[in-house]
Amino acid sequence: QTASGLDVTLTPHVGVGVGSRGGTTEAGATLRIGPDLDRLVPDGDDAFGERPRWYLYAAGSGRAVGYNWARNRDGQFARSGVSHDAGSFMGDASLGVAMRRGPVQSSIGLIYREIGVEGLRGGHGVDTDVSEGVIAFQLSIKPE
Repeated sequence: QTASGLDVTLTPHVGVGVGSRGGTTEAGATLRIGPDLDRLVPDGDDAFGERPRWYLYAAGSGRAVGYNWARNRDGQFARSGVSHDAGSFMGDASLGVAMRRGPVQSSIGLIYREIGVEGLRGGHGVDTDVSEGVIAFQLSIKPE
């Protein structure tokens, strides 16, 4: 807890998955700053009543992703598909602010994604490093 009474938490996460198309791995962390972070999801209105509460959030994660261009005997790209390779990287980062009051929760944040590809010879006009950002707004009401 900071001198101003705000809680600060850093929660790392690691994910491993196995599916019909192979395995996946992911790693990242979530940083949260705000008052009473351990009470963001109360057991009922008894804990907070109609008093509003807010928090800031920041999160990031990354994973290696690749796309394979593979032709079949007819020259078609039917065998193409996504795989996880060391030569490609996709990273997501997000940060924002959220507020909760009674049954209403809302947040607004910025999500940034960067995709970098190494070792790919893109033709004229083909961009192999792509980044994009979006602003996301969320509103949910959970009536009793």
